[in-house]
This record gives sequence, structure tokens and C-alpha cells, in this order.
Amino acid sequence: RFLVPFVFAATLATAQAPPQSPADFLGYRLGDRFTRHHRVVEYFRYLDDALPTVAVTQYGETYEKRPLIYAVVSSPENMQRLEAIRTDHLRRTGLLTGNTGPEKIAVVWLSYNVHGNEANSMEAAMKTIFELINPAQATTKEWLRNTVVIIDPCLNPDGRDRYANFY
Repeated sequence: RFLVPFVFAATLATAQAPPQSPADFLGYRLGDRFTRHHRVVEYFRYLDDALPTVAVTQYGETYEKRPLIYAVVSSPENMQRLEAIRTDHLRRTGLLTGNTGPEKIAVVWLSYNVHGNEANSMEAAMKTIFELINPAQATTKEWLRNTVVIIDPCLNPDGRDRYANFY
């Protein structure tokens, strides 16, 4: 009898809290104001730290030294075998030789904010990644079983921050 409440309390303490929405993380609703690039990077890295279904990679930096990142989002099973999925896709295109696997996992690449004066693209990227990982969205869990989504939240952070500052 004594152990049951203790085990229940320990389970609750170690249970993973749901990830914060962009609004909770930023302290304002998306669209109420411009979100600077560094805050978007912080949000994506927060999701990377909080969830095994998100992996953020920095692939470069801009002329003004802002990080260029992308996030990979998928099911836990797919995240464990990203290299096999990548290799299978290269084989299907003929860029690698060899046999392909039986599963066909779609890879979707979403790039945001190509032009500096796109007012809401980075906010849309945050909304998109949150909807993909939101535990309340059962449909997206099903999608991610068959899909790997790659999100680049901002291709042009220097231009975007310059535009936001000007505005």
C-alpha cells in the first residue's frame, strides 16, 4: 500500500511535459509582432532538447553570423533510422546502387522566408513544427509514421531581421 502512491508520484515526476507552443515559449501570440530570428532558433532548439522526434542541425551561418538551421521531424521509429531512409531515397533516384527497402517513407522539405520582406514566414514555420509535434494532434502522428519532414525556418535571416527592424 505504501509503495503504490510513491510509484505513482515518481511516474508523474518523470513523465515528459508536453512541449510549449510558440505563444507560450515567446510570451505572445504568433502574428502579434515580428519574431526575431534568434528567438525562432531558440524555439527550434528547445524542441530538439525536449523531444526525441525533433533533431535540429546547423548547416551554416549568414554573412551577419546568424545560424542557418533545419529541423527533422518524424516518428520515433523513423528518427532512429534516418540514415537508412536517406540511403533508400538515394537508391530510388539512382544516385546510389543497391536494393531499396520495402517501406516507402516520404521526405518533405519545407523552406521558409526566402525573401527578407516575407512578414510571417518564420512564424508559419514555428506553427508548422508545433502542429507536427503537438501531442493533441493524433492525425499528424499517423502522418509521421510514413513521412520525414525537414523544416528550414528561414533561408534569409539577415534580410528578415532587417525587414522586421525597418517595419
